[in-house]
Amino acid sequence: MSALTPRKNRIRAAFSAAASGYEAVAGMQDRVAAALASRLTLLTLPPGPVLEVGCGTGLLTRRLAAPLGPQRPVLATDLSPAMVAQTRAGLPPGSAIACAVMDAETPAIGTAHCALVVSSLAAQWFTDLPAAVATLARRLVPGGYLLLTLPGAGSFSEWTEAHHRLGFSPGTPDFPTAEALQAMLPSGGQGQIETTRLTETHPDALSFVRAVAALGAGVPRPGHRPLTAGQLRRVIAALGEPCRLSWVIHTLIYTREGGPA
Repeated sequence: MSALTPRKNRIRAAFSAAASGYEAVAGMQDRVAAALASRLTLLTLPPGPVLEVGCGTGLLTRRLAAPLGPQRPVLATDLSPAMVAQTRAGLPPGSAIACAVMDAETPAIGTAHCALVVSSLAAQWFTDLPAAVATLARRLVPGGYLLLTLPGAGSFSEWTEAHHRLGFSPGTPDFPTAEALQAMLPSGGQGQIETTRLTETHPDALSFVRAVAALGAGVPRPGHRPLTAGQLRRVIAALGEPCRLSWVIHTLIYTREGGPA
């Protein structure tokens, strides 16, 4: 793996620290992974291996054998060595799924000619999302699929609006609109963006903040100036109890041209 930027090292460290307890608080992540696995049953894939990027602790990985079949080679990868270790440990005995540490934006040699590249709620951490989409699409064989889920613009709008009402700037990433994501689809194939809106409820906003930290997802957008403890308490109070937060989930579906007619 090539040398990581300071931000990527920070992201890797945060997720590695969270790996052992991740699934205890990953309710929405599990929900999205289950929906993505169900979608795979609808695809007719050409021959070739499968590459999963951003596998985390294996919420999607463990669900891949059923829709893909036991004979298709699968490589599950993540930026975090600790996350990869959790994925490997969670696979059933005798599983043919291989696991490796890899930066999805610079895929390793040997990850080309894929029938499917798939990722659940990881692409929001890419440094350059358009370039990463193009890079992953180039790994596909003709007729192969690229499927990514990621949060879209409007996710955590309640959190963002509470900050703005108080005159603060949130550290939430700038998630893409469906239109922006559609514009990232490379030439040489066909694709679409599907959007689903979901709600996650926490007892209060402090529980949400703690869950984000426990997931390793607390690395703010570049350039964000963290709130003081007092400012954060004001945001938490403004959100009230219970704390309901919106998720806008984009599913990018892209097929490389040249598959069977």
